[in-house]
Amino acid sequence: MITKSLLLHSVRLRGGRTHSTTTMSTSPLWTSAKVFGACNGLGLCISLAKDTHTHLDLIGTGAFAAAAYATKGPTAASRTSALMVGAWATRLASFLFYRALGHRDGRLEGTTKTVSGCVGFWFVSFVWGWLTLLPHALGASAPKVENKVLRRSGLALFALGLATEVMADFQKFFFKRNHKGFCDVGLWSVSQHPNWFGNLCLWSGVTLYNAPGLSPVKLALAAASPVFLGALFGAQ
Repeated sequence: MITKSLLLHSVRLRGGRTHSTTTMSTSPLWTSAKVFGACNGLGLCISLAKDTHTHLDLIGTGAFAAAAYATKGPTAASRTSALMVGAWATRLASFLFYRALGHRDGRLEGTTKTVSGCVGFWFVSFVWGWLTLLPHALGASAPKVENKVLRRSGLALFALGLATEVMADFQKFFFKRNHKGFCDVGLWSVSQHPNWFGNLCLWSGVTLYNAPGLSPVKLALAAASPVFLGALFGAQ
C-alpha cells in the first residue's frame, strides 16, 4: 500500500514536471506557425475562389493579432507584449481593409491572377508573419526575468514607432484623396518611407521588450525580426 502511494506520488511529480515543460506541440513557435498557416491558407482559398484584393491585408496583417493572443505566456510581460502586437495588427489591418474597399492595388494585379502567383503571395505572407513575430513568440516561453530599463525602453520605442506609422499612414491617405503624385507633406516631407521607419521602430521595440529572460541564442533569433524587416524594406 505504501509502495503504491509512493509510486502515485512519483507519477504526480513527474506529471507536473512534464506538464510545465514546453514540448513541440505546445511551443509558441509551433503555435505561431499553425496560426499563420491557417490564416494564410484561408487567404489563399479566398484568392483562388474570388478575384478580390480586399481580404489581403485584413487576413495577412490581422493574423498577427490572432497569433499574438494564441502564443502569449502566463507572465504579465508576455500578456503586455500580446497587447502591443494585437493593437498594432488590429489598427493596421483595419486601416488597410478600409483603404482597399475604395482602392485596388495595381501592383498585385498580375500576382493574384494565377494559381502560382496566389500561392507565392500567401507563402511569403506566412514567412513574413512567422519571422516578424519571433520576439513575442520566443519571449512567451522565457523565464520571468524583470529588467525595467529594457522593458520601458522597448515600450517607448514601440510607442514611437506606432505613432510614426499611424501618422504617416493618415497623412498619405488624406493627401491622396485630393492630390496626385508622391506625398510630400508632414513626415513624408522629411522621409521617403516614414511608415516603414515606424514599423521597424515598433518591432525593434517589441524585440527589446521581450529581451529579458532570453538566452543569447534566442535573443539572436528574436533580433532576426527587425533585421529581416530592415532587409525587406531596403530591397524595395
